[in-house]
Amino acid sequence: MLQNYSEREARAREDVRKFNKNAASLLAKESSQRFYHKHMERQSTERLVELARAGDKEAAEFLLNRGRVARSLGAIVPTCFHEFVWECFLDGPPKATPGKNPKDTGLKHLTIALLVKIVIVDYGFPEYSQSDDRSDPDAPLSACRIVAEELKLSVSWVEKIWAEYKDTVMPQRSLSH
Repeated sequence: MLQNYSEREARAREDVRKFNKNAASLLAKESSQRFYHKHMERQSTERLVELARAGDKEAAEFLLNRGRVARSLGAIVPTCFHEFVWECFLDGPPKATPGKNPKDTGLKHLTIALLVKIVIVDYGFPEYSQSDDRSDPDAPLSACRIVAEELKLSVSWVEKIWAEYKDTVMPQRSLSH
């Protein structure tokens, strides 16, 4: 691990800048949508029904295609699929929930969380600044602050993303000693 604090900071910032230069497309809405689509293909029928009930039109399309294939093969489908078909037939398709769509931001948020993880693990910075220190430019740096500054994002937004995604990107710590 690098000994000098300012050297660690410089290297961490350089890594985030290099990433932003070389893989910035991972932060784009279109990349998130492609990522979501590819992962949706592998979801179970039960998960697709859950997403479709929440108003995800793409999940409903996957279910429609799976239903057609199942019918042509004479395959048995899960009960939840039958229930969802009845719901759509009787009540119409579910309405999408308002707000930002995870398929538009999921890969971007995951990527930001991975950058925070790199700054924590490789350079030894703490996850967050102390709440009193956030407005002080001379306060000790945090991984979230370094990533936010280099990507020109707000620190509070990066902290919120980190809080939501850190369990996904950080290895689970063993409970036994």
